[in-house]
Amino acid sequence: MTIEFINVHKTLRQKTHRTKVLEGANVEFNPDRLTGILAPPRTGKSTVANLTTGKLRPDTGRVKRSSLVSFPVAAPGVFNGSLTGRENLAFLCRVFGFDPVPIIRFVLDFTEIGDALDKPFKHLNRDQRTRLLFTSCYAIPFETYIVDESIIGGRGAFRNKCEELVKDRMQSAGFIIVTSSPNLLRKYCNDFFVIDDFQIHEVNSADEAENWFGKDKLKDGDGELDSVANVEEKEEREENNEMM
Repeated sequence: MTIEFINVHKTLRQKTHRTKVLEGANVEFNPDRLTGILAPPRTGKSTVANLTTGKLRPDTGRVKRSSLVSFPVAAPGVFNGSLTGRENLAFLCRVFGFDPVPIIRFVLDFTEIGDALDKPFKHLNRDQRTRLLFTSCYAIPFETYIVDESIIGGRGAFRNKCEELVKDRMQSAGFIIVTSSPNLLRKYCNDFFVIDDFQIHEVNSADEAENWFGKDKLKDGDGELDSVANVEEKEEREENNEMM
C-alpha cells in the first residue's frame, strides 16, 4: 500500500494572486510508516496535506491512494457547526464506510463530554470542541492518519490520554505529519521529507531536514494544541492561511 504523487502540479488561485506550490512533484509515501514532512511556514504544508487526503485535487497529475486516509487531525471544517457532535460523527462514519455505533460510543467514553455530544457543535465550549475534534479522527480506524501541525490536543489528563491514544494508533496505522517543527519529526517519525523548490524531497533524518532550511526559517513546536478556535474563526483561518 502506498500514497503516491505522480507528476503533481498545484497552484493556489486566490483573489489577488496565484501561488505555485508543486510543479511536477513525484514522491511515494509508505502508509504504514511514521512519515514527517518539514517545510517553513507558508510554503505549502497544508496544501500538501489536503492533496494527500483528497480535499484538494492537483491541477494536473495524480495523487494515488491505496490505503484508507484520514482527514487531517482536528482540521477546521470537518464538523458542520449546525449539526450535533453525534450527527457529525454518524455522517463521517457513513462517508468512510464504518458502523457509527461503536465509534460514537468510543468518543463518548473517551471525551467524557456527556450530553454535549447532542448539542450543535458551534454551541460547544473550546474544551469540548477540542476533545471532540481530536478524538473523532483517532476513533475511526484509518490506515493512514494525516497530521497538519497538531497531533494531540486538550489540557491536563485529557492531553495525556490523547497522547496515549496516538501511540496506540501508531502501532497499527501509518502517520504523515506535515509541520514546520523539526522537534515534532524527531519525536515521532522514522521517514523524512522536505518541501522545497516546488518538490517533495526525501532526506535521511530530522537533522538533515532541519539543516536543509536552517533553524531561523523553522519554528519550535511539539504538535500540541490547548484548544481549537471557534467554528467561525477556524473556517476563516483555514481560508486565509491555506499555505501554512
